[in-house]
Amino acid sequence: MTEFDIGEFFIHGDAREVEGEFQAVIVMRAKPPLNTITTHQVEKDRWFKTVEAAAIAGKEAAQALKSAVDAGALNA
Repeated sequence: MTEFDIGEFFIHGDAREVEGEFQAVIVMRAKPPLNTITTHQVEKDRWFKTVEAAAIAGKEAAQALKSAVDAGALNA
């Protein structure tokens, strides 16, 4: 698993199973001293048939978020 540093959080893409279908998610882990971990669905109402496809979409979304942060998206 590759985590990206985006300021106050480390993020990575992953998949989450909900009732036999899969969502692409970005997992955000707060930097210490906090231990909070949250997941955020990448696209509302988008479901995948396999965990592998969802995980790939999650990883691509995490990379895109990291690129946007690096380009100054949070400084606007």
